[in-house]
Amino acid sequence: MPKGIIYYRVSTEDQAQNGVSLEQQKKACLEYALNHDIEITKLFHDDGVSAKTTNRKGLQELLSYCQKNYRNIDSVIVYKIDRLSRNVKDYATILMALEELQIKFISATETVDKTPSGKLIGTIMASFAQFDNDVRSERVSSCMLEKIKQGIWCYKAPLGYLNSRDGQNRAVITIDKPRSEIIQMAFNKFSSGAYRMEEIRQLMIKAGFKSWKNKELTSQTLFKILTEKFYLGIMTVKSVEYQGTHKPLIDESTFYKCQRLIKTGNKGDNISASTPNETFPLRHFILCPHCNRPITACMSKSKSGKLYPFYKCYNKDCKGLKSISKDKLEGEFFDYLMKITPSEKALMLYKKVLQSAIKDISSLSVDKIKLAKEKLIELQNEKAKLIEMKKKELLDDEDFKDEMEKIKNTISNQQAIVYDQPNLNFNITKEVDKVFKVLSNLPALYKKADYQDKLKLQSLIFTEKPTFNFSINQTPKISLILQNKRELASASSPIVVPRGIEPLLTG
Repeated sequence: MPKGIIYYRVSTEDQAQNGVSLEQQKKACLEYALNHDIEITKLFHDDGVSAKTTNRKGLQELLSYCQKNYRNIDSVIVYKIDRLSRNVKDYATILMALEELQIKFISATETVDKTPSGKLIGTIMASFAQFDNDVRSERVSSCMLEKIKQGIWCYKAPLGYLNSRDGQNRAVITIDKPRSEIIQMAFNKFSSGAYRMEEIRQLMIKAGFKSWKNKELTSQTLFKILTEKFYLGIMTVKSVEYQGTHKPLIDESTFYKCQRLIKTGNKGDNISASTPNETFPLRHFILCPHCNRPITACMSKSKSGKLYPFYKCYNKDCKGLKSISKDKLEGEFFDYLMKITPSEKALMLYKKVLQSAIKDISSLSVDKIKLAKEKLIELQNEKAKLIEMKKKELLDDEDFKDEMEKIKNTISNQQAIVYDQPNLNFNITKEVDKVFKVLSNLPALYKKADYQDKLKLQSLIFTEKPTFNFSINQTPKISLILQNKRELASASSPIVVPRGIEPLLTG
C-alpha cells in the first residue's frame, strides 16, 4: 500500500469567512487517502497562519520530514492548493522540491497530477489563490489607509498606548498610564539637555519601564521612543504624516528640543558613558598628558591587604603617567575649581550683560519664529508636490527617497526653530540668580554633589576633556563665563596658571 502524509492549514480569516476548519480539512484528506488506498503515516498542520510565505512551522517541518524520509513517502495530500501556498512562485518551488524527491503532490478537492494538463490546472489554481490574496491585501490596505486619514490608528499601538475597544466595539487607542508617565518623564528630562540617553534609559528602567515582551528597555527602543511623532499626536505611514485622534503625551516644544539634541549629538556624551564607578568621578574624564587617552582607575592592594584608590593610564604603551592617588588628583581638580570660580564683582557684571541679552533675544525670536513658520508652509507644499509627482510616476524610487529625506530634514530644522525658542515669560532676575548662585559656590557644590551630579558639573565646566599635566602650563578649554574670569586674572597678574588640570593639545 502506498504511503502518504497530510498537510492542512487555516488562517483566522478563512475560519471566519469560509468556515473550512482544520478538522474538516483533515477529514477530507483522510477520506481521500482511504478511497485511494493510501496509508497515512504522519500529519502536519498550521493553525491561524497565512500562506503568503513559506515561513510556517508546520510546512517547514513537512519539507524537512520529506527530505529525511523520502524513500518511505509516496505522496503529500492537501485539501486545496491554496492551503499549501497563495504565491505562485512558492507553489512552483515546493512542487519542484517534491518532484525531485519523487513524491507526488495531491489536492483532495482539485484535479492536479503530473500530466501537462494537471500541472497547468495546478498553476492556474495557485495563480487564482495569489490573485485572491492580492485583492484582499489591496482591499485591507485601502480600508486601513482610509481609517488613517480619519485619524484612527489601525496597527499595534506604540509603547505608552494600548489597543482597545470603545462602547460600540470600535478599535481605539487609549493611554497606558504606567508606561506613558515614564515616557513623559524621559522626554522632559532629555529635552533639558542635562541627561545622556543612557542616563534616561537607566532612569526609565529604575521606574519599572518594560517592553511589550516584559523585557528591559534597550538603547534602540529608547531612541525609537524619543524620535516617535506618535507621542505628538501625529501618525506616519510610508513617510506621509496624518493627524491622529489619540491623545498626545508630550507638547511640540519638548519633542523638537529632543530632536535637536539627538541630531546635533548634544546628549552630554562628554560625560563618561562607561560602567559607572562612584568611587572615581574623574575616571574616563581626565586625559593622560602623554598619550591623550582617558585615564581609568583601580583599587591597589598593599602587602598588608589594604586597598588604596588610584587613577592610572590604561594604555600599556604609554611611557608617562602610570598611576596617581585618588586624593592627589581629585584634590588638584578641586583646587582648580577654586581658582576659576568668578568673584562677586564679576558675577554682578555678568548678570547685567545676561539680562540685557535676554531682552534683545526676545524681539529677535519673534521675527525668527515668523520666518520659520512661513518656511514650514512652503516646505509642506513642496512635500505635497513631491508625493504627487511620485504618484504620477515622474520620479523613480531612489530620487523620491532622496528628495523626501532632504525635505523632511529641512522641515525638522524649521520645526526646531519654532518650538525651541527660549521661554521669555518668566522672572528673568529670579532665574539668573539661581544660575549665578551655583557659579559663586562651584567648589562647595561639587564637593557635596553625588556621583551623577559631579559628572554633569564636570561636563558643564569643561567644553573639552581636560588633560592632567605635571610639567607643562597651558590653558584648559572651559565654560566661557569661567574662562573670562581666568583671562582677566592672568592679564592683571604675573602669576601663571598652576600646573595640574590642563587641556588636550591639538595635533
